[in-house]
Amino acid sequence: MTPFPTARAASLAASALAIIVLASNASATRATPRQDKLSIGVEAEQLGRNRVKITISGKKFTPNGPVFINTTSLPGTATELDLGRIEADKDGKISFKKDDLECSTPVQEDAARPVFVVITDSTTNRKARQRVEGTAWLCR
Repeated sequence: MTPFPTARAASLAASALAIIVLASNASATRATPRQDKLSIGVEAEQLGRNRVKITISGKKFTPNGPVFINTTSLPGTATELDLGRIEADKDGKISFKKDDLECSTPVQEDAARPVFVVITDSTTNRKARQRVEGTAWLCR
């Protein structure tokens, strides 16, 4: 027995509607704005004899959210540097300064290796990474 034409039309209409709904959901997902990329600035410099100063600023972090600051291994060592946890301000900006770090190597060749500062917005797990010259950690 063949189905009635109206039943077949209703079935096709339901299928077409389902396809339209799926397509619009997929396009709405693509249209959802992506989170802004974190923006950071990092400077490391020698401060007097065998001291290092690091200054970090950034924006587009989670407002009032925790932020973690680490570095890759310092020149002449296999040690990463944990600079700690700070909080972004109400506008999602961060500011950090530390001027009591010690140099890590007296060997010029070690200091040719860069250090990468990695800043993590722990609310979203987004990370920003910036290269700084390793010469700041050269003991003089």
